[in-house]
Amino acid sequence: MAVTLIFSPTISGVSYANALEGGGQGISFGNVVNGEFAPMTSKINNTGHMDVYLHHNAVTEPVNNVVLFLQSYGTSTGFTYGGQRSAVSDFTQFLALGNVSGSYKNNLDGLSGGLWCDMDADASTVNQFDHANFPSLVKIFGKADAGSDLLNGIQIGADSLVYDSSGEQIATTPVAGSIGVSGDTVKGDNAHLKFRIYLPTAWEEGGNYQCELACAYRYTA
Repeated sequence: MAVTLIFSPTISGVSYANALEGGGQGISFGNVVNGEFAPMTSKINNTGHMDVYLHHNAVTEPVNNVVLFLQSYGTSTGFTYGGQRSAVSDFTQFLALGNVSGSYKNNLDGLSGGLWCDMDADASTVNQFDHANFPSLVKIFGKADAGSDLLNGIQIGADSLVYDSSGEQIATTPVAGSIGVSGDTVKGDNAHLKFRIYLPTAWEEGGNYQCELACAYRYTA
């Protein structure tokens, strides 16, 4: 059987379905202010992020080799681009922002930019998105080509693996790049990823930006 991987706002939940410009559905990060990040609750307290849970409908085997990467909006979904430039231009800008991004978790110096992913499911508030000290757990799309295409896909980290048992629990023996079937307490049946969009203080071009967050994986059944 074909196995579907689901991007959800809640553990083991239904797919993200925010209404997007152009008519598509997906994840909306809202407005990002120069020198800050989104979603943001408090810059100084380093709070605010977008939760994304990855889980699947396989029944006997885990999915493996799970990697994330960016691509031009509409490449896989067929959705109509709804921004001010072009899908290719936005994709290029996302990667460029990440490639030259600074490392401040809360953009305190105004140099952080692009799409960031924290793969530590139970990171403390003070440590979340701390790329400077935890580069293996906090990934910036476009930084040294990370997540720029399938070949450079970012593998989901073992520290992101959790399982659903009356709430979120940390998997006992997780494996990087692998998500177990529903109820798997060892490998975990969800990957809990946290995302932010950052803008440097000097960024001059506003408007809607759209890009696809794609996922590749290997499955059996």
